Amino acid sequence: MNLWHILEHAATTWPHSVAVICNGKRITYGRLYERASCLADALSARGIKKGCKAGILSHNCTEYIEIIFALMKIGGVCVPLNCRLTAEDLAVLVRHADSETLFFSEDLAEKVPQNISTLRHLIDIDTQNGEYQKLFSKIPRTSSDTPVTDRDEAFIMYTAGTTGTPKGVVLTHGNLFWNTMNYTAAYGMSPSDRELAPTPLFHTSTLGRTFTYIFNGAAFVLCEKFDPEACLTLIAEEKITALTQAPTMFLLMHNALQRGGWDTRSVRRVVTGAAPMRPQQKTGLQELFPRAAFFDVYGMTEASPGIAFLGPHDFFQHTTTVGKPMLSVEVMIEDDTGNSAERGTIGEVLCRGPNIMKGYYKDTQSTETALSGGWLHTGDIGMIDEEGFLSLVGRKKDIIISGGVNIYPADIEQVLLQHPAVADAAVIGLPDEKWGEAVSACLVLRQNMSYSAEAIKAYCKKHLADFKCPRTILFMDELPRNAAQKVPKTDLKVLCSRRQDDT
Repeated sequence: MNLWHILEHAATTWPHSVAVICNGKRITYGRLYERASCLADALSARGIKKGCKAGILSHNCTEYIEIIFALMKIGGVCVPLNCRLTAEDLAVLVRHADSETLFFSEDLAEKVPQNISTLRHLIDIDTQNGEYQKLFSKIPRTSSDTPVTDRDEAFIMYTAGTTGTPKGVVLTHGNLFWNTMNYTAAYGMSPSDRELAPTPLFHTSTLGRTFTYIFNGAAFVLCEKFDPEACLTLIAEEKITALTQAPTMFLLMHNALQRGGWDTRSVRRVVTGAAPMRPQQKTGLQELFPRAAFFDVYGMTEASPGIAFLGPHDFFQHTTTVGKPMLSVEVMIEDDTGNSAERGTIGEVLCRGPNIMKGYYKDTQSTETALSGGWLHTGDIGMIDEEGFLSLVGRKKDIIISGGVNIYPADIEQVLLQHPAVADAAVIGLPDEKWGEAVSACLVLRQNMSYSAEAIKAYCKKHLADFKCPRTILFMDELPRNAAQKVPKTDLKVLCSRRQDDT
């Protein structure tokens, strides 16, 4: 079994059904299969074969899907690249991945890395008469007959790097196939689904769901870039039945809905993930999608990415959890001694299953550390309660150690976000001569609201133990977020340190 077989099956079963919609362009399963097959032959004819690395630097488009499946057919290794990175950052990743080919969209041409010895093919996918379109001219059938198995490498996904230098996560055909099975079982997808995919394909969540959509014969609508009003328009026009995105994006859509009159009643499944959703945001979801069932999903790139999910029966009852493990995933909590922790005990979240990565590309030491003992060490701190629900309390690297006491930022963030004037919050530890680290809160206030740092501190003292109360309050116009809508706390610490130096 390999990922190409998923498209092959879909094209045989639903040849005339719409597979992908993007920017008004529609492509059926039959046509997608034909174009991906032709592209695979063309790439093979150019010497791009099993094991060759190919980067994609593009916003979401139908061509992106064609390229992915062409590479899956010949056993190429796809390297989706973050469009938001600088040319210098992209050059580092392209060089690290040993990419021989780079597909790019014309609007990102200025970011294409130069003078990389391994890079032999640069292919512009936009120009009407350009290199990409020439690949579809008459060519000999030369696809490699080398078998592609579930153990073969399919993708190198560079992590968001929220806690350090990004790593290249190697995912196999089998990893993503099992992720597809996990998602299918969790969400109950079917050919009647019309899913909106507003997040970029270079993010593992969107990429992983792509195979799930095709496995189930669903139609999926790709957004070139996220825009809340454009998403609401697509929901109304395309009669979207499902969508998955981060809490921040749902909040922006909810705000937009207050200004317009879009009809969202076609939506019957909504999935949130990438960051915790607080209770009041869940209430907003009901207003945004009055007929939908709601899910929460917990995952990470190294798990392809699904680990656990919270279904609609538990979404409003177990609001502080991320649910229970997915179909093929085992989850355990490891205590400070390296043993399995008892229920209700906080420790590091570990997981294992056929969806877990092969390892980090060209980084044996990090791979051995992350997969020690046959379990993926997620770096997340959490606990499993008596009913088997998993809760997260923060990142292991984000723990603040103040006066020798471990403090979990999520505990403080949860309290701050309940304040009526606070729209967004992130808590970090900044260097302190006396305590080692001092709890510091970065806050975004709601529009047209003002509040002093002292008033916020007084509020915290009413709801938090003294050692957890922020010693510093920094007000910001917005918090920095990466493509996964997570706050990169390493970057935030640098930003806050600079602000303190300037005062």
